[in-house]
Amino acid sequence: MTVQQISPENNTVPVEALQLFSDAKFPLRPFDDLTIDFFNTLSKQILSDKEINRVPAIAALGFWLRKANFRNIYKQNRHLFESADYRISPLGIVFHVCPSNVDTMFLYSLSISLAAGNKNIVRISERLNHPHISYIITLLNKTIAQKEYLLFQNYICILKYGHDDDINRYFSERADARILWGGDATIHYFKNIPVQPRIKDIAFADRISISLIKSDEFNRMAEAEKKELVRKFFNDSYTFDQKGCSSPQVIFIYGNSGDNAIFEKEFYSLLNAFSSLNYDNDISSLSSLKFNQMADDAIDGTVSGFINQTNDTVFADSENLKNLKHSCGGGYFYTKQITQLNELIPFINKKTQTLSYFGLGKNEINEIITSAAGIGIDRIVPIGKALEFNYIWDGFNLLDELSGKIYFQ
Repeated sequence: MTVQQISPENNTVPVEALQLFSDAKFPLRPFDDLTIDFFNTLSKQILSDKEINRVPAIAALGFWLRKANFRNIYKQNRHLFESADYRISPLGIVFHVCPSNVDTMFLYSLSISLAAGNKNIVRISERLNHPHISYIITLLNKTIAQKEYLLFQNYICILKYGHDDDINRYFSERADARILWGGDATIHYFKNIPVQPRIKDIAFADRISISLIKSDEFNRMAEAEKKELVRKFFNDSYTFDQKGCSSPQVIFIYGNSGDNAIFEKEFYSLLNAFSSLNYDNDISSLSSLKFNQMADDAIDGTVSGFINQTNDTVFADSENLKNLKHSCGGGYFYTKQITQLNELIPFINKKTQTLSYFGLGKNEINEIITSAAGIGIDRIVPIGKALEFNYIWDGFNLLDELSGKIYFQ
């Protein structure tokens, strides 16, 4: 069996000849200084490139890899490093199965596992061929090739291959943990592959996310502030064509009917104007998808009307909405007005991932957290931060999950 390896170098190799299998030792400690310096070097290369860092997702990745960010993660997890009863150590070899809809996710997954001291096999989709991702891989390989970082050739193995049962089985039988990012179908598939008995699976299933905007808080803002909020909402929604698990599908408009009507008129107009200037996807193809979605929604009675001033946005008035729905993406938003926060709770379930919000106070956020306890919602973040990766994702503390613990007396 051979695979296309793209890091630490680009070549075709037999799976049994991959370099990380050749050395059974794990010399890097969790949060090793060398690892943090490695990330920081890569971060500087990304952030110093004025062409590549114009892409919001790439700029966010560059900031994530900074030494300051990893120092902050260390501080927030100090208990793992200062226990009197155990020491943390690498878990071993981690097999990452990464999604194609969020093209930078494989590097976030890799970075937190490598920070824990693990060796990593990272499988990315053959469809992941965007030029900026290829350039990031080039920067990664150049960093690994530096004399002080050659050790990471034994820790990083990024591969591109299609759906191959034999290769997936080979890696699953040798991994100590698997991170499965592909959604329900991918999880079900990998759960049926033979693995070693003590493997740890961290599975990220299909999720759906929402936004909640307090209309009167929006209405009282200055024009420049409104435009800035729209820009942030655009980045949350359109960066991955609304296909990211944390991209909002439904906008809940929170307030009285008068404030909500004012909000809708202005917010929709501003988002239309901004997306018309900044959204550069295949609008013709998306228009067909949106038209079919509109027809389906009208037939099933979920939607009572639509507002779409341009092909870039569709706002589907969903007053009869009973359950959260995935849209076709590309700027198709279900909208529903609520006057009380408790009206939000019937829509929350275990599939609900991120609630991005604007205009809420701490008491209102705490009310949602308390009401949703045991029901759903894993993340509550301000609009503009929906796509920001965190080591706590879908309720998992990935640093903790990917660390072994040696108990002693």
